[in-house]
Amino acid sequence: MLPPRHFPSRRALAFGFVWFSLLALAACARLADVRNVFAGEHVELVATDSHYYVRFAHLQQAAFPRFAPFDPYINAPTGASIIWPPLHTWLVALFVWLGPEVPERAAAWVDPLLSLCGLGLLSLLVRRWRGEAVALGVLALLALVPAAVEAGALGNADHHVHEPFLAALCALLLGQALKTRGVALGAVTGAVLGLAPLLTTSGFVLLPGLAASLPVAAWLQRERVGAGVGRVGLALGLGTAGVLALGVVLFGEPRSLAYHGLTAFSPLFALGLWCGASGLALLLERRGGGWLSLGLAVPCAVPLLPELTRAWHHLRLGDPLLAVVMESTPLWKDPEFAGQLLGPVLVLLPVGLVAASARAWKERDASAAPMVLGALSLGAAALLQARFSQPLMGCAALCIAVGWEGLWRGAAPRVRRVSAGALGLAGLPLLAGALPHPRQPDASPIARVRSTMEWMREHTPAPSPPWDASVRPAWSVIAPYDMGHLLVLWAERPAVATPFSQVPVHQEANARASAVLGATSEEEAYALARASSARYLLLTPMDGVLGRPEVKLSDTLAFWLREHAGLATGARAASTRFRLVHDSAESRRLHPDLPHARVFEVVPGAVLRGRCAPGASVTASLELETGRGGLLRYEPHTTASPEGGFTLRVAYPTDRGTRESDVLARDAYRVQCEGGGGTARVSERAVREGQAVEVGA
Repeated sequence: MLPPRHFPSRRALAFGFVWFSLLALAACARLADVRNVFAGEHVELVATDSHYYVRFAHLQQAAFPRFAPFDPYINAPTGASIIWPPLHTWLVALFVWLGPEVPERAAAWVDPLLSLCGLGLLSLLVRRWRGEAVALGVLALLALVPAAVEAGALGNADHHVHEPFLAALCALLLGQALKTRGVALGAVTGAVLGLAPLLTTSGFVLLPGLAASLPVAAWLQRERVGAGVGRVGLALGLGTAGVLALGVVLFGEPRSLAYHGLTAFSPLFALGLWCGASGLALLLERRGGGWLSLGLAVPCAVPLLPELTRAWHHLRLGDPLLAVVMESTPLWKDPEFAGQLLGPVLVLLPVGLVAASARAWKERDASAAPMVLGALSLGAAALLQARFSQPLMGCAALCIAVGWEGLWRGAAPRVRRVSAGALGLAGLPLLAGALPHPRQPDASPIARVRSTMEWMREHTPAPSPPWDASVRPAWSVIAPYDMGHLLVLWAERPAVATPFSQVPVHQEANARASAVLGATSEEEAYALARASSARYLLLTPMDGVLGRPEVKLSDTLAFWLREHAGLATGARAASTRFRLVHDSAESRRLHPDLPHARVFEVVPGAVLRGRCAPGASVTASLELETGRGGLLRYEPHTTASPEGGFTLRVAYPTDRGTRESDVLARDAYRVQCEGGGGTARVSERAVREGQAVEVGA
């Protein structure tokens, strides 16, 4: 006789249908920009950290199984150790290894696939511990709210994709550990928290809110017998610190206490925080060991005070780059931007927090404490910097789903139906994000510089093997900071300024580049560029000089070079140190006759020597043809000495047989002055080595 067949219940079938539908919507939202990401012959990744991840992945492929964070092409000429998380970097390297023909195309799929996997697994775990309604609520919010969608959008290979899931997972695990007083589950939660900084640079921001939940949970359940919250916290702290210490030894700098990156700061901070929280919990539970645990927190915390002060300074936008990038915008200053990122969460979260807190108080449910305090701490961080809205979404989704589910459970059927309809209507605008985005002819803000980068790769001499991190480059390129990641990937040329910040080596390099771009005199800019071993300047649109808000952009040498190609104007003489070598094929939007980007070579300049009447005005004229087909008239000038001799520095050779420039002279220099003058032919070598050239009759 055959055993009876067991069919899924109608409720299970309904859950499965809604679960698959929400995952499908999540996939549509994350792939909605496919027409713009895979546009034409190129892949348009999300600017610009994803581009550097492609290079970083290549470097790790060459170093595997070691993790080699040093890149000599970042912050040249010193190079820099990149603080990005090793496990996520290896994930990107795996995708690039699977699609080596077009690495950027492979990298474009990293975050959407990771995001969808995280959504599915997290919602199933929530269902197991919190029920089907909460699981579907969490899934719906993380599937469609823009802050969560952008973290996992197609074309993104950045590490922020992990943050919503890590925040929700850790709050869920800790809540379950506090509910069951499971010491082993506490250790597992600690291990997950220890892995967080290996997956994202913002992993450590999860710790304060979760640690604060321990004394709250101990206070809520202070009359409960059995294993205490303090023991769970100690197990959690040991698990976090142990995994972090192992990560620091394997991938980081154990001798450093810098708060950024994988250093001894991470395990000490975790151990001090959890010992302090566990000590308070033990005291509230009237158990032994509380004062000892608090005492252990002190030696962990004291050495970290300078770094914690610096971290707070950076959170308040003390770094010049953090002060200008969009992801550091304080949400409290820009409610419209906050609405774009969080949508209905701005309304739902306060209600969810109150409802979840009331439920925890009424039922003495300690499992709600991590999600509530996690949402509060991350919400405060997001108010100061928008980048923290992504981890906030993890705890916020849990809070909203748990809080609203509690409200519905105690409400009348009619109230439940009306409120469900209202929430459905409020969420309808989010569905628009799942519709395919229209094709934009110029959607990417960085696509217009790609051809210039490719020209640099093909026409400038290689300063070193670009994918060999053991060789220091012979020279570098100075450009606006937002071009840094593109230079090292597309142009395969070392960059001085980059979008990296907070670390001293990044700040110092960005300051050096800003000093050149913000210089007002040519000789000052030339000396500073040489000090950074810069051979080329790449000039693209700039809103200002990074870290120098007092500098008026129109007064800078960079503005003059980009607008006037270094030619003589009413305010400036023609450049003798910066030689235009390339005008981009792409034009400016509002001025189609002008190039979008320009590349200049930093040169000592050849020196024309000759004789004229004493004190005579001397002008050298040279007609130049650009690669865009335009004509430029280069006319440097000087004054003869009282004895009649003159020297005149010039930046352009008259050779035409070169591939290192597509701005070429049409003929020789014509030098005009009273009582003398003549012509001169100048070689590439003379311009690059500062040689003297006699002016012939």
